[in-house]
Amino acid sequence: MGSRFSSEKRAKEEKMKRENLYHELREMQYSLHVTATSHYIACEYYRNLDNKLQYASAVTGTLGSMSSVASKLAWKTMIAASPRLAPILVAISTTSLLFTAVVHVPQVKNSPANLYQAHFKSGIECQYLEKQVKFFTQTEVWDSSVAWTTLASRYGTLIKNKMEVNSRIQSEYWAYRAALRKIKNREKEKKMEKDSERKDNEPAHC
Repeated sequence: MGSRFSSEKRAKEEKMKRENLYHELREMQYSLHVTATSHYIACEYYRNLDNKLQYASAVTGTLGSMSSVASKLAWKTMIAASPRLAPILVAISTTSLLFTAVVHVPQVKNSPANLYQAHFKSGIECQYLEKQVKFFTQTEVWDSSVAWTTLASRYGTLIKNKMEVNSRIQSEYWAYRAALRKIKNREKEKKMEKDSERKDNEPAHC
């Protein structure tokens, strides 16, 4: 009698622990989904910014080259004809060269090109980890043949992996908020589509 009561108590406790683990994993999955989406949003923003800077660099580089060539061809003539023009040409040439150099330096950590690549990589990593969490949630959590100690160990590994991914580059606040809005709007659209399909499938009443 006592042995049976004890086994029932252990089974109830383990079921409760698995349910708690399930909810924790669902929260982790959602968090990874939002974070991955925010990284992709930031990635798109920095990619567009990098393209604009590259275009601006090309334009200023062309202006700088033209100013440099013009100054070499007729420097003395321009100084004599228009003394104020010479400093302007020098300023344009120097600024364009500096701007072009800064845009194309790969070692600048916070350059749009590097931020674009970093957010894109982190988005992929978060998405991959999200799929791992989803598979773990839908399969092993409810598999009685998998011991609780094994589940706890794998959960700990997932938390560690999540922390490592987040430590590489943080999702930006504005992108995270945008990701939340995007996901909520998508969920609303799906709900409206399901409601519409359900109404269409309902039998017509005479």
